[in-house]
Amino acid sequence: MKYIPCQKRRRVIRKEQSGERRELYRCAHGGAETYGKEVEEESCSRCTLRQVLLSHQPCKLQAPANAIYPQPMYGEDGEVRYTPTDAAPPICPRGYARREDDAWTFDSAWYPCPFRAFNNDRKPDGQLQVNAYCSIVKKAVLPKECEHCKGALTQVGASTNPEDIPDFPAVKKLAVSYWQAVKNWIKAGRPIRTDTEVNHLHATYCSQCNWYDKKSQRCKGCGCKVRAEGAALMNKIRMETEHCPRDFW
Repeated sequence: MKYIPCQKRRRVIRKEQSGERRELYRCAHGGAETYGKEVEEESCSRCTLRQVLLSHQPCKLQAPANAIYPQPMYGEDGEVRYTPTDAAPPICPRGYARREDDAWTFDSAWYPCPFRAFNNDRKPDGQLQVNAYCSIVKKAVLPKECEHCKGALTQVGASTNPEDIPDFPAVKKLAVSYWQAVKNWIKAGRPIRTDTEVNHLHATYCSQCNWYDKKSQRCKGCGCKVRAEGAALMNKIRMETEHCPRDFW
């Protein structure tokens, strides 16, 4: 499974009877139909309740007991899509536009921003409720408020996460971590991410993260080299078996 970033996903290490340890992920969002269940890449990537960066509400949410509408999902292009039912089409979620030829599908009007997080929930009737939060002004925002920042993102210098920035790990710890990562990578058959995947992850998460040291091109969380280019042995992001220490990817 790829490491899809979500603050409502919990990593679990289960020890089998054979003694082998198995890594799995469990959904902790009470408003999702997958709550408490083991989840895979496909279900996480399509979930409209996925929390990318920040979490401002507890996970003790109750899924709608008598929902009229089924849980909406993301489409291939990021649109929100409901499965049609006998009920009237749902209300258009905040920051989305209803398609003219499909009353059950909504296209996003939010433009990409590394400082915006979504903490979406479901209303009692099952409809999607979109909640956007800005880590710069530190409050909930509406689409019209975000428009004021459009085109000026490069001038904003702020942390995307309130956590303290760690120091680089000690040399001994780094050596052990690197050796274990290489062993796992070789054991898995040396899988690598494509150039497109590497560039996307580096531009979307690493270069925007305050744990990333741009001068040395290293992550302060793990100490590894993380670059947009380079061979897998000298570039953690290239190894498909590796993931971000903050679970952003």
